[in-house]
Amino acid sequence: MKRMYVMFTIAAASMLAILPSANAEISQAEFNKLMSQYLKSAAGKKQLGGTVEDYFKNRQAEMRKEREQAQAKQLEDQFKDPVKIDVGTSPTKGPKDAAITIIEFSDFQCPYCSRANQTMEQVMKEYKGKVKLAFKNLPLPFHKEADPAARAALAAHKQGKFWEMHDALFENQRKLSSSFYTETAKKLGLDVEKFKKDMESDSVKKQVKDDMELAKKHGISGTPGFFVNGVAVKGALPFQSFKSIIDRWLEKK
Repeated sequence: MKRMYVMFTIAAASMLAILPSANAEISQAEFNKLMSQYLKSAAGKKQLGGTVEDYFKNRQAEMRKEREQAQAKQLEDQFKDPVKIDVGTSPTKGPKDAAITIIEFSDFQCPYCSRANQTMEQVMKEYKGKVKLAFKNLPLPFHKEADPAARAALAAHKQGKFWEMHDALFENQRKLSSSFYTETAKKLGLDVEKFKKDMESDSVKKQVKDDMELAKKHGISGTPGFFVNGVAVKGALPFQSFKSIIDRWLEKK
């Protein structure tokens, strides 16, 4: 209704241009008739269409600016009061005392997570010795292999091969299956029987569940999701997005 009112107002303003005089007085019926005729004319349609198009372009630009300002404020608020997330028993790589800790919530069957994994590799390379990455699982319900893949990675973690399994899972997303997990465990030199038992163990299932609850607690409902020293980065954003936050933290330190 609001949009229709705006369009009608614009049309009315345009219509005034064809009235005989700025001081002319006409009845409501006459005005409605002239308005109808004008809107049906080629000139009326062209002028009204251009006016409405300009209005919505300007409004979109205003909304984009408002959104960017809100995001900038939210980012500043996070730097002032970063989220505190315990790494716990999650698999990590990088120095234990690294200046930057990135908490990643991910899904092994999510294509965006695979893309984000490449970004994390670039981050670890560019900031070698300065960043610690902790991986937490957030298997989405509509990815049927996400949960078993998460458990396979954690089962491999119990034998010191988490990141090797992690890489194999992301590199073979279309092959994820029970047989793939077992074959990969063999290739990695794992005790396969122990690996299978650990995949189905209560402790591994609980760790996945705990990760999911932690993600929900901190507002991560989709994957991938990250916290860079407590500053949220949601989605498979490019390296530059992480760089700007990391550099700012390093400057503070």
